[in-house]
Amino acid sequence: MAINFIFLGSGTSQGVPIIGYDYSPEYLANPKNHRTRPSLFVSSSYVSVVIDTTPEFRIQILRENIRWLDAILITHAHSDHIMGMDDCRRFCEIRGEKDPFLRPLPVYASQNSMYTIKRVFQYAFEHRPVPKTYFYPQPHIIEGPFDLGDLHIVPIALPHGHTTSTGFLFIQHHSKMLAYLSDTQALPEEVMGQVAGVNILIIDGLRRTPHPTHMCLDEALHAARRVNANRTILTHLNHEYDHDIDQAELPLNVELAYDGLRGTIE
Repeated sequence: MAINFIFLGSGTSQGVPIIGYDYSPEYLANPKNHRTRPSLFVSSSYVSVVIDTTPEFRIQILRENIRWLDAILITHAHSDHIMGMDDCRRFCEIRGEKDPFLRPLPVYASQNSMYTIKRVFQYAFEHRPVPKTYFYPQPHIIEGPFDLGDLHIVPIALPHGHTTSTGFLFIQHHSKMLAYLSDTQALPEEVMGQVAGVNILIIDGLRRTPHPTHMCLDEALHAARRVNANRTILTHLNHEYDHDIDQAELPLNVELAYDGLRGTIE
């Protein structure tokens, strides 16, 4: 029983560094301060999924040498979380090489998010038959918990400004292995209860100062204490974080994400 994860991206919607900003040479010299848009790859012995497909999706996948996907999970349909979806055309082609019936790639999203995804990628969802090398999505509306391989996945509704983001709790053999709760302005009490005691908690920690649609550092640390995970990792980080300096100030079981950070939960 094990789950592996890789942070494909750990940055905010603009990425880090941002355009037109002057950084110190020391800041830029640290690769952990270079953050692409937020995404997570999760795999077990039986299934491999990605949470969100960012504008840098192709670059992220090549960097980590990921060669197979069983499904895409979408938190919400903001551009920094979906605009790389067409790059999944290559995974559709690879799946079809193994078995023609596998070629469609399942995409899981809330009804509202799926509506936007279908509008943005209308050509992929409406035109049939799909040419062999084109993106071939298979839409699945998230209406409750679902299973992929040996993973039981519980969707969690999160407040995110005027919209609702979907978090994901991964359960394996009745154990709460990993919770991915990005793009949220708070963890409501019922969410705290759902993920309490999870092995690894990944949460939004956008910046040091408060933000109307994301958790800031103090709010994330408060939530981490309440959830009491074995390990908490903050993601969706903006350029105010200088990784090594700010990491040194965090509690021992809390850390800042960085692109390429990987781990195994057993």
